[in-house]
Amino acid sequence: MRLLLPLGIVVLASLTTQAAAQNAVLRLAYDPQASALVDGISGARAKVDGHFTLIDSPVGPAVRLDGDTTTISAVPVERLTNGSSWSISAWIKLDALPWNETPILDQAGAGGTLFFGFDAYGHLIAQRNAGGLPPQRILSAEKVAPRAWTQVVLSFDKGGLRFWLDGKPLASATVDVPPAQVGGSDTPLLIGRTRAPALPFPSNAIHPLLPVRFSLEGSIARLTVLDGPMTARQAGALASEIAPPARVPGPAPRLPRWNGGPGTFGAFHASLPYDPSWDGPRRLADGDVVVRFPHAPVQLVFWQGANYIPAWVTENGRWYSDQFMEIYGKPRCPDGEDCEPMSDKQVRYSHVEILESTPARAVVHWRYALSEVENDRLADAPDPRGWGAWADEYWTIYPDAVAVRKSVLWTDHPEREASEFQESIVMIPAGETPEDNINLDALTLANLKGETKTYQWLKREAAGFAKPRGPDHFTGLEDPMIQWINLKSDWKPFEVAGAGPAKFEGINWEPSMSSFEWWNHWPVAQIRSSGRPALTSDRPSHSSLSHIYWPIAEKDEKRLTRVLMTGLTLEKAGALAPRARSWLTPPGASVSDNGTARYDASQRAYRIQPGNSSRPVRIEIAASESQPLVNPAFVLEGWQGSAKVTLQGAGSAGVTPEIGYVETLQGRRLVLFAPLEARDKLVITVSRTQ
Repeated sequence: MRLLLPLGIVVLASLTTQAAAQNAVLRLAYDPQASALVDGISGARAKVDGHFTLIDSPVGPAVRLDGDTTTISAVPVERLTNGSSWSISAWIKLDALPWNETPILDQAGAGGTLFFGFDAYGHLIAQRNAGGLPPQRILSAEKVAPRAWTQVVLSFDKGGLRFWLDGKPLASATVDVPPAQVGGSDTPLLIGRTRAPALPFPSNAIHPLLPVRFSLEGSIARLTVLDGPMTARQAGALASEIAPPARVPGPAPRLPRWNGGPGTFGAFHASLPYDPSWDGPRRLADGDVVVRFPHAPVQLVFWQGANYIPAWVTENGRWYSDQFMEIYGKPRCPDGEDCEPMSDKQVRYSHVEILESTPARAVVHWRYALSEVENDRLADAPDPRGWGAWADEYWTIYPDAVAVRKSVLWTDHPEREASEFQESIVMIPAGETPEDNINLDALTLANLKGETKTYQWLKREAAGFAKPRGPDHFTGLEDPMIQWINLKSDWKPFEVAGAGPAKFEGINWEPSMSSFEWWNHWPVAQIRSSGRPALTSDRPSHSSLSHIYWPIAEKDEKRLTRVLMTGLTLEKAGALAPRARSWLTPPGASVSDNGTARYDASQRAYRIQPGNSSRPVRIEIAASESQPLVNPAFVLEGWQGSAKVTLQGAGSAGVTPEIGYVETLQGRRLVLFAPLEARDKLVITVSRTQ
């Protein structure tokens, strides 16, 4: 979007305090007759490109920049780079710290340059190049806190450069003042936007090494250039315009979820708003999917802000994901980095749809391409006309908050598989750290006998970047098949590998500011990066704990498939062994009248073919201690009419099965879900009622 609106849209109003008595060199104010923001000195309009919003601030209207696309340009002010004295004043509220040095104001002219802004930690910085002298640069020791209105001033005279923050003098530097320069410049004054592409900070820890342009992510009000240096009295008057409560950091936006709590089970299309600056540029409405559960305030969410990557959401808002398929490195990933849905910043290739939603189960289909972040190119597509690598994921979800994830990778190179099929990721809202979400004894493995071993990450004692001190290899347990994640919640995420032997590996590869790996290039962030370590908790972020590797379930010349059980539980890791055995080595089933029963692990269900369509269908399950039955499901294709279900056997007393009907082109599908556990024979009788 490109608007020839003045910074008026930015609504940089004239000062109303004592400082206004000075002569303003630049004073941008909204002109309602022109429907634009106009410099009251030159009469020139400012120009605003990209996405932005207008908000109210404690000192009047302000423009909110989106951190990605917003560009504000105005007529240059030559005195900022010649020998004159001046002051720049603005009210700023940073929603997040900049990706790297980003200006409040950037002047490039014939007489020199001036940069006044922030670094990636929130320090104020200023650099002035003029008259052929060495650059003059100052950096404040203080940091500007995100999400709070702050008065910032840069002042210059023969005494040098000086910062004022909320009326208090900060860093200063005495400099030689060159003589006034002659001549003007056609280079616009830039506000809140980098002049040239730059690497995100820290450049030695990011990937890919891709310079990008970015904006401040936050709001600017009352940006004014004044003739003459700032005095203590003037700075105090400016700072007094906002009462102390407005200086307290406001809350960060939370990762969205359905706030209705438990309710009727099923999958529902939804639109989950996050924040106006992020929501505004989106191109989809009601594209999210929420799966709700009847007995607990937990959810499974497919949200655009996470590229529709499915996430389990606990009762207290902890987000956990089993990631996706990923291919990395040349030649398969064309630019040599990470080909994955996380890199699809505008969600060009990813979408989600509901295939079934009944009281018995929900089936959600998530389709995506494995793309890289720089040019949106696809893995396994050396020719632009090639199909590349695509994924179909089918999530079959039951009312017990357990799902089976069937991951199908389409590729011309199935013999090479994918680099990853699973990564244990904790998604972290802005304002929180990994330690706020994850206990240090973060991961427990269990085998099918119920034996367990817990693995611990060591607490960081020193500030700065360092590799996490967690396990790289999970040893000491024979034949692990179950993973249990110790979030700071009552409900815990878990996985059961779809076949054995399974291998579990820790993720402690890259330097981090946390006890765990910690990045903020995803979720939500639009920066074109597939690896940017978080410096602090200013943005939504994520931590990774482990990878699971397990055998392929199916394979042909174009695709390969793996299945994984995943869900939330109130049980400990060892107690999940019966559930895992029920899925991996299910008890046998027989069907009356020569019908057939086949267990389909990808659906976590017995697929029943009745033998006589006119008689009740009797299904007998030979459950045992070694092959228990835990919350079984049954699918009967071609069912006519409605159904009545009765249960006989240990553990079935008082259990009411959930019944679902799905209409297809081939007829009606009957789905049954029985919330019970059995270690002895169980008989299910299904009768037609009409």
